Order: sequence, then structure tokens, then C-alpha cells
Amino acid sequence: MLRRIDDPAIAAAANMARDEALLLGDSTALRLYGWSPHSVSLGYFQPLADFADLAEAIPVVRRLTGGGAIFHGDELTYALALPASALPPDVEASYALIHDAIVDALKSIGVKSLRLQHGSAQSPRAKSRWCFFEAGRHDIVDREGRKLVGSAQRRVRTARGPRVLHHGSIVIRRPPMTPFVAAIEDQAPAFCEATLRECLAQRLAAALGMEMRPDALTSAEDQMAAILRRDRYDRDAHTAMR
Repeated sequence: MLRRIDDPAIAAAANMARDEALLLGDSTALRLYGWSPHSVSLGYFQPLADFADLAEAIPVVRRLTGGGAIFHGDELTYALALPASALPPDVEASYALIHDAIVDALKSIGVKSLRLQHGSAQSPRAKSRWCFFEAGRHDIVDREGRKLVGSAQRRVRTARGPRVLHHGSIVIRRPPMTPFVAAIEDQAPAFCEATLRECLAQRLAAALGMEMRPDALTSAEDQMAAILRRDRYDRDAHTAMR
């Protein structure tokens, strides 16, 4: 069973804490959300000093996943937390399965995109400062080769067995800070976000061979997220750990 959790746009630290709480759980969950205020998330291995030029008012958070930084503006973010056994054992094959479902969901709202079959493999250590600056193998790009969806994975061992967090950003409107990205509004200016959420959830459920049901964080997951936010994602020491 795939739990579908629809959240509104919330603070960066709360988003990362909720994603990790789902990762540390024992269910298969898809969380869809936004960011308020707009924020920057750093890849897990990126030095904070590389972003000293950001305006002080922009919240910065460190993700659990690797890769390059993302400016989270007008976008739909997804987080898929599940047992590793629910995905192909090969990491690249798992990216292909998830990203093909996303390409199909985008097609259903009139957005043409494709999953790259070539380029650099996914890596936890970013080659570029910004995630969307350069597309690699299995990334989702528009017809001009610009990256439309930025994704990353984290695999962990828990008491319940190996688990995976696969999350990413689907750009709705191009942010001024990262003008090189592709965006849904380039092709479908009148699209409906609710429709995209529905299509994305349905395609991912089908790709995983699961039934989907609407859900929300449990009280235990809420409590875990609150602890993670307090002890990790709201702490300057965590953001500046590299």
C-alpha cells in the first residue's frame, strides 16, 4: 500500500524533518509538498561556505540526500520513502523506474519531457553548485535538454531493514536565482497543480505495483519529525557541518 500524504507549503526545516521521519518508519509513503518561505537546500556533502553569497533572508537547510543545491521556489516537491526491497536492487534501475513514472505524469498534463539515457551517473557529491545546472544520466529534461526535475536518493539501514528516500523537485515557475532550469509553465501555463499531484501519485503507485490511499503523518511520525527538526534541521551546526 502506498500512503499518499499531501502537505501544503511549509518551512524548509519542517519539510526535511518530515521526509526523514518517513524514511525511518516502516511504510511506503509518497509525500507531496511545497516550501514557504522559498528556501535553498544544500546537498548533504556541500560546504555551506560555497553559498556565502546568498541573501541573509533566504532560509538554508541541509538535505539528507546528496547532489547539488536547489532553490525551492514555485515547485512541487515529492518524497518517496519505502523499503529498499520495493525497488530494483540496482540504483540506476530504481532511478529509471521512478523517473519514467514522473515523465508519464508530466505527459498527462501536457508537458513533454524525457529521461536521459546518457551522461554522468547519479552521485552523492555534486559536480556543480546547483542541482539543475547540469543534467546527467536518468535526469528528467525538457525538449531543449534543460533539467526539469532534480532528484536524489538516500539509502539507510534501519532496525526494520534497508530503506530508501527518493525525493526531488518538479519546477513549476523558473526562479530568478536559477534561470537555467526548465519549468512546467514553459509548456503548460494553465496547468492545475492538483491534477499534477493526482497524476504523479497514480503513476508512481502503478510503477511500484501498489494500491494508493490518501493519508497523513501518524502521531508517532509527527513526534519524530518534531524531534528531528529541533535537534537537527533547525540547528545552525547541522547546516554548517561541512
